[in-house]
Amino acid sequence: MSTQGGRKPPQVPLSGLFGTSINTVPGVPPTPSTELVESIRRRGSWNERFRHWERPESTTETKRIERARNMVQEALANNEWLNREGCRLAQQGSFTNRTNTRGESDIDLRVQHPSLVIRYGDGVNTDLAYNAMAYYDTGRPFQSILAEMRKHIVTDLVGSFGRAAVDDTGKRAIRVNGLEGSRAEVDVVPAFTLHFIRRGFSLMQPYITTEGVGLLNPPADWTFNFPDLHIANGRSKRQRTGLQFKRVVRIIKRMQSDMMAYEATDKRVPSFLIECLVHSVEDGFFNVEDDDRYGRVKRVLERIAYLINGEAHTFRLLEINDVKLLFGSHQGWRLQDAQEFVASALAHLGDA
Repeated sequence: MSTQGGRKPPQVPLSGLFGTSINTVPGVPPTPSTELVESIRRRGSWNERFRHWERPESTTETKRIERARNMVQEALANNEWLNREGCRLAQQGSFTNRTNTRGESDIDLRVQHPSLVIRYGDGVNTDLAYNAMAYYDTGRPFQSILAEMRKHIVTDLVGSFGRAAVDDTGKRAIRVNGLEGSRAEVDVVPAFTLHFIRRGFSLMQPYITTEGVGLLNPPADWTFNFPDLHIANGRSKRQRTGLQFKRVVRIIKRMQSDMMAYEATDKRVPSFLIECLVHSVEDGFFNVEDDDRYGRVKRVLERIAYLINGEAHTFRLLEINDVKLLFGSHQGWRLQDAQEFVASALAHLGDA
């Protein structure tokens, strides 16, 4: 399997990024992070709003998003360089995860190059693993491949949509602007294939390889994600919770805007963080007999408060991919951000 050229890939363990799944006991009484006061709405009013907020984008929005996706796919489909290199186009983000809310009319696509970025977990003998996996060096630096990828992507997008519609000034994403009444906004992200190697459980399986993607911000700043695992685990969680998981995610995402309107908070946390926090709640908290939407959302938020305010739990929480740690210096948010958001959300719900 080919890797970058020039030198053998850096032998850097990622113990600060990846962890093991949290194993808590469903039914443990949650610890609310703030004293609840009288709600700004009655329970029936909350339930009615939640009934609306839990819905995904409208049919009209879906058509705009799908049309934009198809147009970008068509623009890049016949690029000889991308095809010769073995690049593939894949969806990711909230629309693909089905956690987008009404008004989120955009989509994320990635152009994934097959060149491998290799990283190792704790305890892996990197030289033995590299040789055992039959990796080899192609002699091509990632930076030069990325520059060529961006050049071809931008050229084809400008050719299809016009220079004014394509913004390539971002460090990672190349944006195709939306067109009102026609197509949604599209972010196209060039990426490389990540192999994360961990120790196996036997001599027959000495190593376990988890595939993800590596995003390079030149000269050498990497971000590692696992979008395909995110999608698969989110779908599984949705089924196990009787379709409630993604509904609750949408509700809490919409709640954040409501909180800002009522000045219950003055800063946003990323939608991705909200989705991961809800995913960390055990399945049993989503379905309780004679439940209503208000009770479900409040119970899930209380459980999140319990999980993120206990040190034993916090440092074992993972992203939805079940590989990457949810909190740490590698993330664009802090534990305190999550704690403050959940406390504000519970206070905003109050005691209705």
